[in-house]
Amino acid sequence: MESVKNRRILIDTNILVYCGDKDWGQEAKKLLRVLKDNTNSLATSRLSSFELIKNAIDLKLREYYIKLINYIHQIEPEEQILMNGCVLYHQYFSKFPESARKIESMDLAIGGTIIYHKEALLLTANRKHFPMPFWKIVAQSYLMCKKSEKYDLINVYLLEFDYSQLPKELEIQ
Repeated sequence: MESVKNRRILIDTNILVYCGDKDWGQEAKKLLRVLKDNTNSLATSRLSSFELIKNAIDLKLREYYIKLINYIHQIEPEEQILMNGCVLYHQYFSKFPESARKIESMDLAIGGTIIYHKEALLLTANRKHFPMPFWKIVAQSYLMCKKSEKYDLINVYLLEFDYSQLPKELEIQ
């Protein structure tokens, strides 16, 4: 991740969740600081913010998440972004019908956001919702935390959408 510089990076909801987690928070925030220090522009979808706040039942955690997302540029879910997410779903479905059904609409909208912002990368820990060959790994890292006597790891990926996977007749914007 240290080699990625001067890029626009969309942060997936799961990374924001890890920032507020007592075990993973320090590592997740450190990763975001590294990316920001390398003059990358960090952003999140307004839909990710909604998902994050909606699922934060604990008031203190919800307040933390509100402060966190106020420091990150928010991308509005424009109509074309949502249409791109629909196209993405149909492309996934044509190659992986069973696994495509398990991909949540929010993740499709996040994928649609990346497609709309052509040079943007996606920071996620959820590879299942952003499958190959549609998404290429640009960089990979991990979050680590010690739980009792052992260490746990979460793989984190910086992904780039592969536009060659879309049929030429589709007008993706």
